[in-house]
Amino acid sequence: MNEKGYSLVVTLLIITIFFILGLTILSVAIYQARFTEVRVEDVESFHEATQAIEETIAEMKVRIDDFELSTPGKLDMQLGTLIPTLQQRYSVEVKDVTGDYNINREKLFTRVYLISKSHSSKTVERRVILTNTPSFLKYAIGSTKDVILNGGAYIDGNIYAGGNAYVTNVANYIDNSKKYMEQTSFPTTSKTSVLFVNGSYYSCDHEDGARTCYNIADNYFQRMMANYSNNVHFQSQSPSIQKEREEFIDVDFEWTVKDKLLNAAGIETFSQEYETYIDKSISQLFHKLQDRFAVFDSVSSLQENIDSTNQSIILQSEDSSLFFLEQGELDLQDKWLIVNGDLFLGNSVNTPTKVRGNIIVLGNLTISGDIELDSTIYVFGRLDSPNVPGRTLIYNANIAGWDDKEVVLLSKGRLEIARINEFENNFSFGQPNLKGYFYTDSNAVLYAVGSYINIQGGLFARGNELEFAPDSDVSGLVINAYRGAAVKQGGSISFTPPPSLDQKEESRFVIRHDKSVFINRGEGLPFVKKLSLIVDKLIVK
Repeated sequence: MNEKGYSLVVTLLIITIFFILGLTILSVAIYQARFTEVRVEDVESFHEATQAIEETIAEMKVRIDDFELSTPGKLDMQLGTLIPTLQQRYSVEVKDVTGDYNINREKLFTRVYLISKSHSSKTVERRVILTNTPSFLKYAIGSTKDVILNGGAYIDGNIYAGGNAYVTNVANYIDNSKKYMEQTSFPTTSKTSVLFVNGSYYSCDHEDGARTCYNIADNYFQRMMANYSNNVHFQSQSPSIQKEREEFIDVDFEWTVKDKLLNAAGIETFSQEYETYIDKSISQLFHKLQDRFAVFDSVSSLQENIDSTNQSIILQSEDSSLFFLEQGELDLQDKWLIVNGDLFLGNSVNTPTKVRGNIIVLGNLTISGDIELDSTIYVFGRLDSPNVPGRTLIYNANIAGWDDKEVVLLSKGRLEIARINEFENNFSFGQPNLKGYFYTDSNAVLYAVGSYINIQGGLFARGNELEFAPDSDVSGLVINAYRGAAVKQGGSISFTPPPSLDQKEESRFVIRHDKSVFINRGEGLPFVKKLSLIVDKLIVK
C-alpha cells in the first residue's frame, strides 16, 4: 500500500513539473510573440517617421528650386507659406532654429531647420540647412574634373568626381626631386560616404614586380591604363557609388571676388549701385572704391589701430608688396581686409597667431606655423598681372579654429599643401591639424606620404582642363597617401605598414567633412543665385 502511495505521489509530482514547464513555455511563447509584435510595430513606426521626414525634405528641395532670390525678407515670406504646408501634409514638426546660430536674417539667405517626427517613445530628427552657396562645399573632397585616390586615405564624407574616378593601392611621392612609388592599402571611407561619379570609374591593384599602376616617364606619373579595371576597390569599407542627380552649382571666382569687394565697400548685393559696378573689372573696382576704405601701410599699424575705424581696410605700401602677419591677434570683426600684395601668415613666437574676419588677397598667400583662423580668405592674384592667378602655399603649418570656428580658403591659382607634420608617426586620428575648407579654381596634387595631413572640413580642386595637375597626366584632384609609419633615414624614406592594412587609424591623409561651414562662415562664403538644401545625419532621440 505504501509503495502504491509512493508511486502515486511521484506520478503527481512529475505531472505537476510538466504542467509547470508547459505553462512556462507557453508564457515565454506568448511573451516572445508580444515582443515580436511590439518590435514590428516599433520598426514600422520608425520607418513611417523616417519616410515622412525624407518626403518632407524631398518636396522642400523641389519647392525651393523655384524660389527667385531677391532679398532675405522675401525668402522668409516664401518659407512662411511653405513650412506650414509641409507640416500639415507629412505630419512632421519643422522648427526654425536659425536664431540659435547667430545668423543675420536681414543680410543672409541661410536658414536652419530641424525636421522631426515622433515614433513610439522616441523622436526621429534631421537638421537641414538652406543656403545659397556653391555645391563644392557639400563634399569632403572633389573636382569638377577627375579625382584620383592613390593609396590609403581615409575619407568621412561624400566624394564628387565631375569626370572620372581612379583608385589605386600605390602612393606616388617626390623625394630630393626624384619620383617614387610605394605600395600600400587602398583608400577607406566611412559607412555613410557616397562617391558621386558623373563619368567612369577605374581601379588598379599594384603589385611590386608584377603589375604597376604608374610609369614614371617624362618627369611625371603616367597611368598604365592597361592595368586598370572598370570597378572601384576600397580597403575594408567602401562608399556607395552613384551619379549626382542634383545640379552642380559652380562658383565664378572673379565674379565672387567682385561681389565681396563691393560688399566690403558697403554696397549691398542687388542694390542699384551694385548693378552699376558689378560688370567692371576687379582692378577698376579697387581703384574706384579706395576712398570707401581705411588704408594702412603696415601690419603693425593695422593691429594697433584696428578699432579706430568702422570701414573695411586696404593694406598696401609703396615700399613693399609683401606683408607679414606673424604674431598677436587681428580681429577684423565685421570689416573686410583687402591686401594689395602678397600675404604671409605665420607665428614667430611660441603662441599661435590669430585672425578673425574676411580677407581678399590681391597677390599670393603663404601660411606656415601655428595659426588660429575664423575667416574666409580669397586669393586672387596681383592686379598688375591679371593673367597670373594667385597661388596658395600651406607649408609646415597647423591650422586650428579661433573659438572653434574654421577657415574657408579659396585660391584662384594653384593650392599646395606640403610638409604638414612631416614624418610624424604618432597618429592623432581624431584630432585635425588643418581645420577648414580648402578650394582651388585650378588643379591640385597632395602628397601625404611623409606628411601627416588630418583635415576637418573639405578639399576641392575645380580643375583646369587646359593643363594637367602637377606631376600628373590628369586634370582635377590627385591625393597620394601612405598608410603606416614613414621615417627619413640616410637620405631616403623608409616605410613600415601597419599590422593590418585595414587599420585606417594609420592613414597619413584623413579628412572629415564638416557641415558647420555653411553656418559659421556667413557673409564670407561665395554667393550664388540659387538655393540648395544641405541635409545632416538622421538622429534618434
